[in-house]
Amino acid sequence: MLEEITSLDRYEAFINEVCSDTNYVDPHYLYDSNNLYGAFEKKDQHVYANIYNGSIDGIFVLLILPIEKYIEMIIGLSKSEHAYNELFKYLEKNYKGYRYDFVINPKNILLKNILTSKNAIFENEQQRMIARSTTNKEYTLDVQLYSKRWKQAYIDIHVKETYWTAEKVLSALDRFRVFLAIHQEQLVGYLDVTYAYKQNEPYSLIVLPKYQNLGYEQALLSKAIQMNGINTMMTLVDVNEKEEIRIYEEAGFERIKGQNSVFATITICDK
Repeated sequence: MLEEITSLDRYEAFINEVCSDTNYVDPHYLYDSNNLYGAFEKKDQHVYANIYNGSIDGIFVLLILPIEKYIEMIIGLSKSEHAYNELFKYLEKNYKGYRYDFVINPKNILLKNILTSKNAIFENEQQRMIARSTTNKEYTLDVQLYSKRWKQAYIDIHVKETYWTAEKVLSALDRFRVFLAIHQEQLVGYLDVTYAYKQNEPYSLIVLPKYQNLGYEQALLSKAIQMNGINTMMTLVDVNEKEEIRIYEEAGFERIKGQNSVFATITICDK
């Protein structure tokens, strides 16, 4: 039975057992264990335990946004098909018509098979990269923080098919920095990156085609790393995108082995 909980004190042995298994540890837990232990203090996040025959066989942290009909599994710790099935029974009963997103361990074949049976759409495996230091290379390109004079140009070139649209980013400048690449008084690229956390992340890096391969991508990333200070910065890059990986490496990121992930999404029908 899936039930919401208010403490993890009784489940430390279970958490340690699952997280010590490279086939089942959750990527978000590897990135930052506070994604699990800090969930109780985070707005719109709920922590559930699945109890089966008196024992725990699953812990799940869900971000639930009813207005947007959106759910994300922040943490999924289980080696049990039963626990995942109970999770989906709960979702299908209470959250019909919602979009449901996962970031899963590519080695977790159990969860991957369950998602496949639910007609999930999978993206390519993502390489985790960490910014260890800024590059020694000096960039003479014009990179500056967002200002209102560039608002419309920024909105115009921003990626549209994304949760964090330009408008949403600009409404959340308490957590995002926006860096702009300028060439001869024209906006030619941008970088949206969080800054309010111990571990921050680039969300969108775009340079117009005509200005790619000129160093703007690296200059934007390098500036963001400099301003990130003592905090860490993490990104996920498609393992097949060798050029993108090269750009991040030139800006000061390193590949981290054993912490890759796969993104999957499903929509639970209204019926």
